[in-house]
Amino acid sequence: MNLLHEDYIVYQPNMLLDFNFSFEKDVALDDVSRSVIEIAEGVNLAKYVNLKNRNTHGYDGMMMFKLVLLGKSIHGYASTRLLASSCKYDTRFISIAQGAKPSHESFQRFIHDDLKMGINEIFYEINRYIEKHDDIDVSTLYIDGSKFEANANKMTFVWKKATIKFRNKCWMKAMEEIASLNKTLKKEGIELRYSVLKEISLEYLMEVCDKIEELMRLKNIEFAKGKGKRKHQLQKHYEHFKDYAVKMWKYAMHMEICGDRNSFSTTDPDATFMHMKYDYYNHTNVFKPGYNVQIGVSDGYIRHLYVSSDAADINTYIPFMEGYRKAYGKLPERTPADAGYGSYDNYMYCKLNGIELMMKYNMQLKESEKTTDKNRFKSYKFEKNEEDEIICPAGHAFRLESIRVETRGAYPRVHEKLVNDHCENCPLRNKCTSSKKGRQITRCRQNEKFHEEVKENTMSIEGTEYMIQRSIQTEGCFGNIKENYKYDKMRRRGESGVKTEFLLVAIGHNIRRYHTRKIEKMKSSSNDANKMMN
Repeated sequence: MNLLHEDYIVYQPNMLLDFNFSFEKDVALDDVSRSVIEIAEGVNLAKYVNLKNRNTHGYDGMMMFKLVLLGKSIHGYASTRLLASSCKYDTRFISIAQGAKPSHESFQRFIHDDLKMGINEIFYEINRYIEKHDDIDVSTLYIDGSKFEANANKMTFVWKKATIKFRNKCWMKAMEEIASLNKTLKKEGIELRYSVLKEISLEYLMEVCDKIEELMRLKNIEFAKGKGKRKHQLQKHYEHFKDYAVKMWKYAMHMEICGDRNSFSTTDPDATFMHMKYDYYNHTNVFKPGYNVQIGVSDGYIRHLYVSSDAADINTYIPFMEGYRKAYGKLPERTPADAGYGSYDNYMYCKLNGIELMMKYNMQLKESEKTTDKNRFKSYKFEKNEEDEIICPAGHAFRLESIRVETRGAYPRVHEKLVNDHCENCPLRNKCTSSKKGRQITRCRQNEKFHEEVKENTMSIEGTEYMIQRSIQTEGCFGNIKENYKYDKMRRRGESGVKTEFLLVAIGHNIRRYHTRKIEKMKSSSNDANKMMN
């Protein structure tokens, strides 16, 4: 017998390998996928997504929904290609998909065609489910905003001021062309003259173009095309006015896109150029196209979010709270926020809706600083006498000169113009003011009352704890999303696409939070049970 061909199988022990995967048996009890399935099945998806119109090649809607939520819960942001790849190699995805392997196009169609319309309601439905199964203090809503870079070319600046400047220059050149056209018409013996307008009118340029075209047709003047062919002077005027009309139309479109904003990106017109903390080369205070994302957090859960093209947080508070009221039917008792939200309109909104004033204002920190020779001449350091009159550093009271009602904001306010009649011979005048009329200040008594209430609320023991929790919870959410899950730049374009994307990221964050708290409660209950047995 050939020893080289000796059969050694008889010496091998019997080893039975179990290749049958079972989700209940093989997936850990503390895996986030279990919470994903629980929450997905706890939401009535058919209420928000029409699953009846799916084609023969479509996958089960609930299955796709679970896969998308699982991807967002694990990765923070999961691209459609990552979701498709996970369905091939990740046992949790394989188990939910039941062997199906949806492509990245399938996930894209599901998100864009099925989820996009109802994702906003689904987000709040998931939050209501979590609220029923976890103890959440919804009376306090911590608010903060952060800027996210848009998926747009950084070099596609369109500035509103520059557009206005170029538009005015273009119109001046067009009016100069009008004067030249009048000379040509006179030379050709045509009894027709055009006026030089100060107001910009695209219709006027189009009218001139149509008239020149008509005159050329009446005079049998053909349009010369190609090299070596001489153009008639009327044709030159026609081409110039046509170019001006195209440019004026472009400037008009840019102005319409800008709206109240100061800029936009041609790659993503909904994105506004904003100051970012850093760029790829760690340069600070750089302009990049982005979105201002506002979130409201309670007990670590993102309860509400608002995507805005406005770089300032101050203008987002009222629409943010109105969206919260629409989603949950009521407003929170307090909304701790930083000084970026402190304004008369926001304070008035809170007072009218029974919300405790816990939003700091810009000068609050400076007002609390020690009075020195450098800041004693600032208006916020001026003291008041018993008659509620403002006293200057020299000890003289300001006099009321006029009253006006400001109506540019959401709520009208009364502004008092105060002047000081003792500045002429005052030894402190050079330090106090450079105005020839003397020191003048503007006062809004209602806003002063708001500021006093804000200081009282935020500087109390309870208020201080609220402000600490605000920085922990809101900034912690943004930090977790941006740093831990590397989601600091939008992948989709357009405000609706960006909101859909961030809602999915927020859902993933909330599921992770819910899962962590659930596991902690289970461990705590188990430890208590063991202590009782021992």
